[in-house]
Amino acid sequence: MYLKNSLIVILFFVISCQPIEILKPIEIDISNFEKISINTKEIEINTKYNPVFTKNNIEDQIQNPPIELMIKWNNENIIKLGNENKLVINILDASIIKNEVENINAKKYEEKTIFKYELFFLVEYELYDNSGFLKANATVESSRSTTSQKYISLNETEIIVNDLLFLALNDYIYETKNQLSTYMGNYLSI
Repeated sequence: MYLKNSLIVILFFVISCQPIEILKPIEIDISNFEKISINTKEIEINTKYNPVFTKNNIEDQIQNPPIELMIKWNNENIIKLGNENKLVINILDASIIKNEVENINAKKYEEKTIFKYELFFLVEYELYDNSGFLKANATVESSRSTTSQKYISLNETEIIVNDLLFLALNDYIYETKNQLSTYMGNYLSI
């Protein structure tokens, strides 16, 4: 009897131990994003954004904080051409927050609260001549949000955040090209 009960427990344990599929987070490779060439001799990047670490701000909890992606993209994908002018890039905001919100579209057996992730970019581009006079400027603003269930694994959270970062960076680059074409079109090399 003891052996039979032991076999049942072991069998139950083996059946309940199903493999868990772990998805790899999206790798964000800056070199694959679009590049912008501008007539400038020098590029200066100023990080004027100071994150406010609160319960909702998750920049310190993620592998690729938005500020690092923004600095890296501007360093690697804004190409300088020419031997005059200075481009100053001021990163004013690169925040990501996570809020618990009510799921107003919840069906009968769905969670009543969910997490909403919001990402926001705000960057100024200023082009100065060699004498220090402002020739052109543009401000680029981009935001994106997504939601997730409240009770998900850390791996799923990382996938959701990385996907949000990837899509938000694409939005930002598209908006940057539009704004720079409009306000600095004479200095761009397309």
